[in-house]
Amino acid sequence: MKKISTVTTKKVEKNASQKLTIGLDLGDRFSWYCILDEAGEVVLEQKVATTAKAMKEVFSGMPRSRLALETGTHSPRVSRVLSELGHEVIVAHRARKRSSRVRMEGWRQ
Repeated sequence: MKKISTVTTKKVEKNASQKLTIGLDLGDRFSWYCILDEAGEVVLEQKVATTAKAMKEVFSGMPRSRLALETGTHSPRVSRVLSELGHEVIVAHRARKRSSRVRMEGWRQ
Protein backbone atom coordinates (compact mmCIF):
# COMPACT_ATOMS: atom_id res chain seq x y z
CA MET A 1 0.00 0.00 0.00
CA LYS A 2 1.30 3.41 -0.95
CA LYS A 3 1.98 5.94 1.82
CA ILE A 4 -0.15 9.06 1.78
CA SER A 5 1.99 12.11 1.10
CA THR A 6 1.58 15.18 3.28
CA VAL A 7 4.10 17.27 1.33
CA THR A 8 1.36 18.98 -0.67
CA THR A 9 -0.56 20.15 2.40
CA LYS A 10 2.51 21.98 3.71
CA LYS A 11 2.20 24.47 0.83
CA VAL A 12 -1.32 25.27 2.00
CA GLU A 13 -0.42 25.43 5.71
CA LYS A 14 1.87 28.40 5.09
CA ASN A 15 -1.17 30.42 3.96
CA ALA A 16 -3.29 29.61 7.02
CA SER A 17 -4.69 33.16 7.18
CA GLN A 18 -6.27 32.87 3.73
CA LYS A 19 -9.83 31.72 3.20
CA LEU A 20 -9.63 28.76 0.86
CA THR A 21 -12.31 27.14 -1.27
CA ILE A 22 -11.84 23.48 -2.10
CA GLY A 23 -13.69 21.47 -4.73
CA LEU A 24 -13.69 17.72 -4.17
CA ASP A 25 -14.57 15.23 -6.92
CA LEU A 26 -15.27 11.92 -5.17
CA GLY A 27 -14.44 8.59 -6.76
CA ASP A 28 -14.69 5.02 -5.52
CA ARG A 29 -10.97 4.53 -4.91
CA PHE A 30 -9.46 7.98 -5.42
CA SER A 31 -10.77 11.52 -5.31
CA TRP A 32 -9.38 14.73 -6.77
CA TYR A 33 -9.39 18.09 -5.03
CA CYS A 34 -8.67 21.60 -6.25
CA ILE A 35 -7.82 24.42 -3.85
CA LEU A 36 -8.58 28.03 -4.77
CA ASP A 37 -7.31 31.05 -2.87
CA GLU A 38 -9.34 34.19 -2.15
CA ALA A 39 -8.52 35.60 -5.59
CA GLY A 40 -9.80 32.46 -7.33
CA GLU A 41 -6.34 31.29 -8.33
CA VAL A 42 -5.61 27.57 -8.25
CA VAL A 43 -3.23 26.86 -5.37
CA LEU A 44 -3.12 23.08 -5.70
CA GLU A 45 -4.73 20.19 -7.56
CA GLN A 46 -4.08 16.77 -6.07
CA LYS A 47 -5.37 13.20 -5.79
CA VAL A 48 -6.27 11.57 -2.46
CA ALA A 49 -7.50 8.08 -1.61
CA THR A 50 -11.22 7.99 -0.82
CA THR A 51 -10.74 6.67 2.71
CA ALA A 52 -11.39 8.33 6.06
CA LYS A 53 -7.73 7.93 7.02
CA ALA A 54 -6.43 9.58 3.84
CA MET A 55 -8.99 12.42 4.00
CA LYS A 56 -8.09 13.15 7.63
CA GLU A 57 -4.38 13.08 6.87
CA VAL A 58 -4.69 15.54 3.98
CA PHE A 59 -7.40 17.92 5.21
CA SER A 60 -6.52 18.07 8.92
CA GLY A 61 -3.33 19.98 8.11
CA MET A 62 -5.20 22.68 6.21
CA PRO A 63 -6.79 25.79 7.67
CA ARG A 64 -10.56 25.64 8.08
CA SER A 65 -11.96 26.00 4.60
CA ARG A 66 -15.13 25.75 2.55
CA LEU A 67 -15.34 22.40 0.73
CA ALA A 68 -17.79 21.61 -2.04
CA LEU A 69 -18.66 18.14 -3.25
CA GLU A 70 -21.54 16.61 -5.15
CA THR A 71 -24.00 14.04 -3.87
CA GLY A 72 -23.04 10.44 -4.35
CA THR A 73 -22.27 7.15 -2.66
CA HIS A 74 -19.37 8.49 -0.61
CA SER A 75 -20.62 12.03 0.08
CA PRO A 76 -22.34 11.34 3.46
CA ARG A 77 -19.27 9.63 4.93
CA VAL A 78 -16.77 12.11 3.49
CA SER A 79 -18.83 15.15 4.52
CA ARG A 80 -18.97 13.85 8.12
CA VAL A 81 -15.21 13.33 8.23
CA LEU A 82 -14.50 16.80 6.83
CA SER A 83 -17.04 18.48 9.13
CA GLU A 84 -15.43 16.81 12.15
CA LEU A 85 -12.16 18.46 11.09
CA GLY A 86 -13.84 21.88 11.32
CA HIS A 87 -14.37 22.55 7.61
CA GLU A 88 -17.56 24.01 6.16
CA VAL A 89 -18.89 21.31 3.84
CA ILE A 90 -21.40 21.99 1.08
CA VAL A 91 -22.92 18.98 -0.67
CA ALA A 92 -24.39 20.03 -4.02
CA HIS A 93 -27.16 18.06 -5.65
CA ARG A 94 -26.05 16.64 -9.02
CA ALA A 95 -29.18 17.63 -10.92
CA ARG A 96 -28.93 21.25 -9.81
CA LYS A 97 -25.24 21.90 -10.27
CA ARG A 98 -23.79 24.41 -12.67
CA SER A 99 -20.18 24.45 -13.74
CA SER A 100 -17.84 24.03 -10.77
CA ARG A 101 -15.94 27.20 -11.53
CA VAL A 102 -19.09 29.36 -11.54
CA ARG A 103 -20.31 27.84 -8.26
CA MET A 104 -16.98 28.37 -6.54
CA GLU A 105 -16.77 31.97 -7.73
CA GLY A 106 -20.19 32.70 -6.19
CA TRP A 107 -19.26 31.15 -2.84
CA ARG A 108 -16.23 33.36 -2.39
CA GLN A 109 -18.31 36.52 -2.63
